[in-house]
Amino acid sequence: MRRVCAGLVVAMLGGVGCGDSTEGGAGPKQESDFTSQESFFKGGSRIKVRRMTTTDGLRWSEATYDAARLRPCTWQPVAPDGDLYCLSDNLHRIARNEPPFYLDASCTEEGVISANPLPAGTILSKEAPPPGVLQQLFHLGARVTGSVYLRDTSGGCHALPGNASRAAYRFGDEVTGNTFVKGVLRQHVSREGIAAHFVEGEDGSFSLHHLEATEHGVTCAVQRAQDASQRCLPSGQDVAIAAIGGLSADASCSEPVFIAPSCNAPRFAVEHPASRCETGASAFSTGPVTTELYARSENGTCMESSLGPNGPCLHRAGQEIPPTSWPEARHVDMQTHGRLVVRGARMNDSLHVPMGLFDTQLDADCHFEADTSGQPRCFPTTPAFHLGLYADASCTQALAQTYEEHCYTGPYAVVAATTAGDAHRAFHLGARHQGPTYAKIMLTGQPTRCAEVSTPATSKRWFLGEELPASALVPGRATLD
Repeated sequence: MRRVCAGLVVAMLGGVGCGDSTEGGAGPKQESDFTSQESFFKGGSRIKVRRMTTTDGLRWSEATYDAARLRPCTWQPVAPDGDLYCLSDNLHRIARNEPPFYLDASCTEEGVISANPLPAGTILSKEAPPPGVLQQLFHLGARVTGSVYLRDTSGGCHALPGNASRAAYRFGDEVTGNTFVKGVLRQHVSREGIAAHFVEGEDGSFSLHHLEATEHGVTCAVQRAQDASQRCLPSGQDVAIAAIGGLSADASCSEPVFIAPSCNAPRFAVEHPASRCETGASAFSTGPVTTELYARSENGTCMESSLGPNGPCLHRAGQEIPPTSWPEARHVDMQTHGRLVVRGARMNDSLHVPMGLFDTQLDADCHFEADTSGQPRCFPTTPAFHLGLYADASCTQALAQTYEEHCYTGPYAVVAATTAGDAHRAFHLGARHQGPTYAKIMLTGQPTRCAEVSTPATSKRWFLGEELPASALVPGRATLD
């Protein structure tokens, strides 16, 4: 499967864990040298660094890990004051835009419902309303039986029908104390228009949190800009992203719509143009809230979208910001371990940010995933390809289908080998398929037949070549520091 965030550093810079937490301490610490990929993350007494190691000496950071909760964790702001905690990845999350459920017929006691029973010890993460839009953490309360209620649009309180299969719970006490490790955000490098901010955990751990484009005062992530250069463009909660699926703000379907992740009127918007493969992302100031949505139908006609407006989360673009106003990142090979190279972005002499791994034998970027035997290996980094389609009416010429990155021209396709996506296979990728598409149709009590099927206009199909054996990929081993 595709991995843009091919490692912990890139995941952090993509906005995971970024928030409104203020810097701790009296001011920036003395600048250090961050040119080694291992210097960006260090384990403490509880928060560890899960690394992928190889026999050639690679120690690639994959995740921060809470040794007490036995789960990966990320540094996230928590209400009421936005302090950072390393929250494990198994929280039961309740989004702010989800309709609240109630446990009483007057709709006064809010509860939580789940399609399946929640395990003991579950922590509930509930988004607070604006303007803070921080998450509040609660222990899981007692399970309750009986009806679950929901308010209708007129304010009435009604029982949900057929809710016997749902598991309903009360909210327990708010989480306090040492359930999670607390961290303080501090700046360690600032020069040439870029600053690096790190979380210092109270347990002695140390983690990169985000980069900042200091001229604009915004969190940024290294990516290809509209001028085809690598630059640190705005990212995280301060950014609206162009909507996928071709949504537009005008009746000619030419003006993109931008989605704000927290409906917090971000200052910047970023568009990744799918039709201009030779360039990259464009950055804009965020324009006004859009009141109409349009999309192209299968025959190419621009029509009003049935999705309709979605409150303050959808924006038009404002003025485009010249790419040269964003910090430039130059390519640097940071370390070589056998056939794997740690590739990075050189922001300045003191800051070389590791961005991913490159397999010199495959001549491709790679990231670690499990093969069909469960062994982690460095698979080529590709879009998410799916099997099950064929190019011929006898269903013998296999095709790989993807819904993203039609600009991809790499020689490989990585597909999930299981429905859970926990094992992978790699293939050589053939030519693009433009003709009819077929699939095997299996109906109960009838023989399997091969029939032509329709495919979404946004998908792309490719001939599938010979499988790349797992033994041709570099093996790794997960360790904790």
